[in-house]
Amino acid sequence: MSLATHISSNFKTLQTAAGVEIRYTRGERSVLVRAVPGETNFVRSDGEGYMESSISRDFMFPADDLVIGGTPVLPERGDVITETVGGVETTRPVTPAAGDRVFRYCDPYHQVLRVHTRETA
Repeated sequence: MSLATHISSNFKTLQTAAGVEIRYTRGERSVLVRAVPGETNFVRSDGEGYMESSISRDFMFPADDLVIGGTPVLPERGDVITETVGGVETTRPVTPAAGDRVFRYCDPYHQVLRVHTRETA
């Protein structure tokens, strides 16, 4: 069994144990995905000597699960993730964290995505 297969299998176990159902939306189309929630802390300088920090609500799921309208896609700015916790629906835009990309791969084989979002008021 290859390392890529082990990564995929182990992530599926984590997804089953700790995953939550989210709705990933692009434009008028959406897909339900089981994702493992997490967070990333970002710190950057504001250019005037002050440090700004922010926390991103992240969602990790297999890249193969992100199929919208029958086409595999990668996350883009402007996409939206909706999560329901305790009966309350929260919608977050997919946004880059601290000038970075809106997602990154969690493994060297590009099987698992980590998508950054921010809660908006």
